[in-house]
Amino acid sequence: MDKLMNKIIKFFKTTAGMVLIVTLLVGVAVQIITGNFFSAYNISTLTRAASFVILVGFGQTIVLLTGGIDLSVAAIGSVCGMVNAIFMVRYGMNPYFAILLSTLMGIPLGAINGLLIAKLKLTPFIVTLATMEIFQGFVYVVTKGMPITGMSDAAGKLADGVIGGILPNIVVMMVIICILLTIMLTRMRLGRYIYALGGNRNCAKIVGIPTERVEIIVYCFSGLLSAFAGVMMSCKLESFQATIGESWQMGSITAAVLGGTSMLGGFGSVVGTIMGGLLTGVISTCITLLRISSYWETIVTGVVVLIAIFIDAVKDNEAFREKFYRKLKPNKKITIS
Repeated sequence: MDKLMNKIIKFFKTTAGMVLIVTLLVGVAVQIITGNFFSAYNISTLTRAASFVILVGFGQTIVLLTGGIDLSVAAIGSVCGMVNAIFMVRYGMNPYFAILLSTLMGIPLGAINGLLIAKLKLTPFIVTLATMEIFQGFVYVVTKGMPITGMSDAAGKLADGVIGGILPNIVVMMVIICILLTIMLTRMRLGRYIYALGGNRNCAKIVGIPTERVEIIVYCFSGLLSAFAGVMMSCKLESFQATIGESWQMGSITAAVLGGTSMLGGFGSVVGTIMGGLLTGVISTCITLLRISSYWETIVTGVVVLIAIFIDAVKDNEAFREKFYRKLKPNKKITIS
């Protein structure tokens, strides 16, 4: 019992734990004001919407752990969602088989990023920015910007179904994926390699970690998870639209950073990404319930991200931390432990 309590206390001292506390406090405040926040319908809607961003955020988190970044997540999700719709509507493919094939397409798309970054030593930001434009352009070339409608009802029920009238299927899928990724990151050799790569790339090479292979695998994971989110979103809507997932690029980074994943690599978790994703979802829901203009959502989210990045900089950059503390207490000698 004591060990469990110590773990709970330790969790709430982490960034993810603090974000969870803030999320709950915001929810309670809005519940007091509106009386609607903790309704079954609102919680179901909130978690369903947040799950898609969190799924993409899982892939982004794994990439960030290596010190990289993936700006192509939304575009990969869009491409695979489009392919899923084409398979079902134009070729009459079995919906479950179409979902599987379309999701697996995310692996080679992610591998393109990984190969360019790992083998050619190109900057992740530039590479994924370029592939984002290419993938998104491909979607518009194929669809001419027009929606693809007439997808299977079975696919819609899979993605948008609810268990027990409260728990959305997509939330269950997200939790299962989180558990699997947590086991991979904490219990498997690949997970240790990912953290080592982000912690110190040169040391990782010296001790024999196949850094290039790990980097490629990481971007494949990101592509796979982005594809799954895109495919599920097209199934949920029972149609494909070129704008699917257009906010996932920023949303995935936001969820990861708010959840405590370091932009410098080597520190973070997918559990934290869930907390970050829920906070952004709560912000969006609260703005709606309080009848505030939706235009404020991006402003508030941007401010929250800036605060999170600032905290990340203070926490991870010793020189920045010392300079910041000296400005707060200029007459006191600061000792950095």
